[in-house]
Amino acid sequence: MHVNIRDLVSKSGQVRRDEDRDIGLLLQENSDIVRAEPLHIALHVAAVDQVVEAAGLLELPAEFVCSRCLSHYGQRLAIPFRERFTRDKSYSGVDEDDLHVIDEEVVDVMPFIEETVLLGLPYIPLCTPECKGLNPETGANLNIDPAAIPEARIDPRLAVLQQLLDKKQ
Repeated sequence: MHVNIRDLVSKSGQVRRDEDRDIGLLLQENSDIVRAEPLHIALHVAAVDQVVEAAGLLELPAEFVCSRCLSHYGQRLAIPFRERFTRDKSYSGVDEDDLHVIDEEVVDVMPFIEETVLLGLPYIPLCTPECKGLNPETGANLNIDPAAIPEARIDPRLAVLQQLLDKKQ
């Protein structure tokens, strides 16, 4: 997705971009994502003074693996996007920290979109915030069967002590 910075600045114009992009290659190294549908990009690009601002929403429907219970769940991520560009190296305006000074007339915003998507992914995916996870001994999903308590195992080396305790009771 390319934006012509020179045309937008010279005409004080604006443009709207809506498209879907497959970002499967970007997400293939992430083991928390089982499947991802195409990313929907809805951007409004406008020029104000010598600055072009691209802002909008990135929507990514995806299927994740819960980090606690290992079950699959679907989630539609809505990630806000905002980047600012200028060709004027001497520009001194408000919020210069997030301003990209570029030499080209046309800028490819896809690397910025990909970076925003990667930063917008859940760090620790959870099916629900209250997910109880797995029982450490049996491996049972505690969300499905919260009463899945394993029977107490006694170390065979301590079985004699257990017999003494049982006799006292």
